Amino acid sequence: MILNKSIGQFLLATLATYGFTIYFKLPKKVRLITSALSGFIWVVYELLFAFSDNYMISYLLSSLLIGVCSESFAVCFKKPATVFTLPCLVPLVPGAGMYYIMYYFIESDYVVMREHVIKTTLTTSALALGIVLSQGIVRIIRELIKNYKSNRINNNLTHE
Repeated sequence: MILNKSIGQFLLATLATYGFTIYFKLPKKVRLITSALSGFIWVVYELLFAFSDNYMISYLLSSLLIGVCSESFAVCFKKPATVFTLPCLVPLVPGAGMYYIMYYFIESDYVVMREHVIKTTLTTSALALGIVLSQGIVRIIRELIKNYKSNRINNNLTHE
């Protein structure tokens, strides 16, 4: 049952993101891979939420994955990481939360509106934090690889 739901959600997230990539004129070369990555990230989010029942952790880990994948794809496709990051965030952005904030504001139900403001703010904060942390992680990994390679070269030169 969960597999059928995941396949459907993957397809919908992929299709929605593909439309986004067309509208914002992303290079044709990366549209499909970015859309598929977005669909995959959405399924990861859904699975994380199903097992943890904590939307904050699910959003944080999903956006960490977006950041790491975006940085990797940026190197592979020789494009800026934002080309991959922004479309992948499309399914995760809390649009419904923003809608309910405005709805309850208009209805003058400020108690419920406040709950939605808090949840939406926490959600967007988790998304932003995940992206920022992933960039830091990628930089640390790149430095470690660079240091490892330079140490290996230096060791080879001293042993010759």
